[in-house]
Amino acid sequence: MFDKFDVFLINCGYFDVINWENDSVEVMSTETGHYWIMKKFDKEGYPGLVLYHSHDGRSYHVHFCYKDQEIAPAVSEIMSHDRYQKKKLKLRNKITKVSNGELLRAI
Repeated sequence: MFDKFDVFLINCGYFDVINWENDSVEVMSTETGHYWIMKKFDKEGYPGLVLYHSHDGRSYHVHFCYKDQEIAPAVSEIMSHDRYQKKKLKLRNKITKVSNGELLRAI
């Protein structure tokens, strides 16, 4: 079910492929180490794609559903999620570098 463009996007170097089946692919983002499953489906003539997300590669939750089977929007969503996570981590690191005394003086 994956066309040449899908295969290109998945193998472009942004992901490590964990498992690849006919209608789904499990990948790990090289940026954050988060796991994703992109699963294509066709339910009674209505095609779509479900994007699952996991931090540990074991317990997945639905992150997003798409009304068609194109991989590109899901890849874009993963990259956007990674940018958000990295920005959040950078902010968290800045906040935790402040000592309690400095925090109290600032308040």
